[in-house]
Amino acid sequence: MKFFILLLCFLFPFALAYLIKTTQISVFVTLIIIILFTILVVSYLNKNNGNAQFSLKSFLFKTKKKN
Repeated sequence: MKFFILLLCFLFPFALAYLIKTTQISVFVTLIIIILFTILVVSYLNKNNGNAQFSLKSFLFKTKKKN
């Protein structure tokens, strides 16, 4: 799943630009796609928080690590 998310993060801007150019989707639809993609990535980071180096909570709230 990690490689799938990394691949999506790399290809998402190009796919979105292609959709905007060829199908001329509206700004509202573009925002919905971006929000859904963000929810997917955030849910993946929250689910795998225990065994990953990256902590979404410490990144967003800048908490200090306790030793």
